[in-house]
Amino acid sequence: MRKTSVLLVIASMFVWPLSGIAYNAPSAASYLEAHNTSPWSVMALAALQENPSADHLKNLSASSAIQYEAPIIAIAAIGEDPRTFGNSDYVAALKNFYQNGQIGDAQTLNDDIFGILALRAAGLPTSDSVITGSKNHLLAEQNADGGWGFTLSSSSDTNMTAAAILALLAAGVPSSSETSGTARTYLQNAQNADGGFPYDPGSQFGTDSDSSSTAWVVWALNALGVNASSWSQGDNTPLSYLEARQNSSGYFEFQPGSSEDAFSAVTTAYAIIALTGKFLPINIFLPASSGEEFVFRIEGKNEQVCAGNTAGPTALDIVRNASAICGFSYEITEASFGPYLSRINDDEAGGLTGWLYFVDFVLPDIGAADYQLQGGDEVLWYYGEFGWPPTRITLADNTVSSQESGAVTVEYEDGGSWLPLADAQVDAGGQTFSTNAAGQATLALSTGFYEVSATKTGFVRSNRESLQVGQPSSNSVGLTATVDAGQVGGATISFVVNPNEINFGTLQKGQSASREIEIHNTGDVGVILESIVGGDALYQSNLRVGNSSWQNFQTNLDEGEGNDYDLELSIPANYSGGSGIKSGQITFWARAQ
Repeated sequence: MRKTSVLLVIASMFVWPLSGIAYNAPSAASYLEAHNTSPWSVMALAALQENPSADHLKNLSASSAIQYEAPIIAIAAIGEDPRTFGNSDYVAALKNFYQNGQIGDAQTLNDDIFGILALRAAGLPTSDSVITGSKNHLLAEQNADGGWGFTLSSSSDTNMTAAAILALLAAGVPSSSETSGTARTYLQNAQNADGGFPYDPGSQFGTDSDSSSTAWVVWALNALGVNASSWSQGDNTPLSYLEARQNSSGYFEFQPGSSEDAFSAVTTAYAIIALTGKFLPINIFLPASSGEEFVFRIEGKNEQVCAGNTAGPTALDIVRNASAICGFSYEITEASFGPYLSRINDDEAGGLTGWLYFVDFVLPDIGAADYQLQGGDEVLWYYGEFGWPPTRITLADNTVSSQESGAVTVEYEDGGSWLPLADAQVDAGGQTFSTNAAGQATLALSTGFYEVSATKTGFVRSNRESLQVGQPSSNSVGLTATVDAGQVGGATISFVVNPNEINFGTLQKGQSASREIEIHNTGDVGVILESIVGGDALYQSNLRVGNSSWQNFQTNLDEGEGNDYDLELSIPANYSGGSGIKSGQITFWARAQ
């Protein structure tokens, strides 16, 4: 048996101090306060640590993805929740524009770029399916020169390239990656002699520097940890170019000598974000935590969607916050009676079937958005019909010898009492058993670890329980993390796990990292491998193996075969487990094919 330690460090993001930049911040702030009509002014004022109003973003009338994206980033910048700040759930609305692996218009990239930034600003993890899909789309569309253009067919420009760097960094692509490196080279080659940057260094319509393009490039440098002053052309740098563009009235000129126009406030906002050392997203929204979390479970049509502990305060907030943990998509629809949950992943309400919820196994008579949870409440969401009773399973023992059978009882709730559920189907590792009139079933299973659950038509799927039979051939990987809040028959089963140590690097809340492990079958029989995680809840809720949750991981290895698998740990954006060393263990176990 080999043990592999995994070290994770979560730390604050580094930005270069800009104390040497001489621009008039109070004058710029006053100008923006007087022209606070766009999300960009809100972002810049937040970057200046002002307290801007964003009331003009409360009533969006948006018909495209891009119309939601900057407002979401701005609302998160002032510490508000884009799901509840406005007249609808802006995050859910934005995610509705995701299809075929990209956000919004299939021909443009700006909505994919700012879509990633908006979803990360709203606190969604990098493992979220929309963020991951859009990230892969951007990676596939990088031009040969290292940059990106506004559309799929466009030549590269500095603005989209700088913004794409921000989006990919936010989506978890490391700054040391080849993608980031070639993009950085494209930008550096685009710098003009005045220290600034043009929109398109190859444009036939002009290649003069402008404040907007220069600011966007500085955003990218700030995010990459590059001191913008180090990119110099003689005595000219991007920072000196921007500094020289500020007018005595506080705003920033688009180009030398240009007068104030309707876009001046946006240009000024861009420059201020750059000169304060900031970049997008300005802030990642994290819900204020009272320390109260609630046990929850979400059961979809064919499988469990998510389970664990998360914050409220309402039953509907459980879904929003659970999405940040498990990465599922959802849709909340506004109706005359208030918001209701209309979809999770592919399970969409229709006809008599939809999403309903229980609190402590009782069906409330008010909407989930209005149900304020109390200490100790347990929330169960399910996709089905009104009147389906909840069920539960209980194992007589979670560990039995290889000569014993497991015993399970299945019950359903009826008027405050739990009654035996006959003819329920109990699933254990792909094997099915039926309960008798007393709601009981005997599980005759071979050596191994099993996740046991029960189903019956017209009833809500049960909880899951873990069952160990005998002493499975296993191999363990030791897990540690530092969180900064921020045998079968006569066959021989044998396998090894490498490497001996894994370091996930530095992460923040809402981020994730992935490393490869190798599992090699050294026995004389093909095996089926599965996994089980113990230790701190951080791992039990947030560890993925081979692109699936550890609970669902299964792979076959023939005799002598070895494969690599991704081991990924994600820190939820709303992680409230406190600071310190978090220890756990993932055990891989095998049974003969």
